[in-house]
Amino acid sequence: RYQAQTLNTTYVYDFPNLFYQAVKARWRERVEQGQCTAADIPSKLLESVELVLDKDGKLQEVKRPPGSNKAGMVAWRTTLNTPEYPQGREVIIICNDITHQIGSFGPDEDAVFQEASCLARHLGIPRLYIAANSGARIGLAEEVKSIYKVAWNDRLKPEKGYKYLY
Repeated sequence: RYQAQTLNTTYVYDFPNLFYQAVKARWRERVEQGQCTAADIPSKLLESVELVLDKDGKLQEVKRPPGSNKAGMVAWRTTLNTPEYPQGREVIIICNDITHQIGSFGPDEDAVFQEASCLARHLGIPRLYIAANSGARIGLAEEVKSIYKVAWNDRLKPEKGYKYLY
């Protein structure tokens, strides 16, 4: 969380709570406007389960502590009980984790994004993508690496980027 805050962004595992707070505020507005009563508010405003790729590349629903992700992309299957959908509206939420390799895309992140997106399409439900990333991590063949030289911003911390290639 601290790492995300130092980058002036939101920690990926805080997004479900932000959705909860938004749904709660929407219900409060409806009550204040006299469009419903407090008794109309569902006891659960949000239910969310993380979607994680198993060893075969298939999504599995898991409950695990925040920050347990091995990829810089996190997805949830979430049900939002809003005034418009008091019985629940299911959505897939996909977010980059800026604290994992600066939220960059690589093969693992792409696989999570792809599978979660396919699940949303298969279920016919909305997919919400929240981007907080630094671009793609592009691999380079070992045979080519020796040809390039890199002027790193900090040679001991390559994740801080580079000035140029030569």
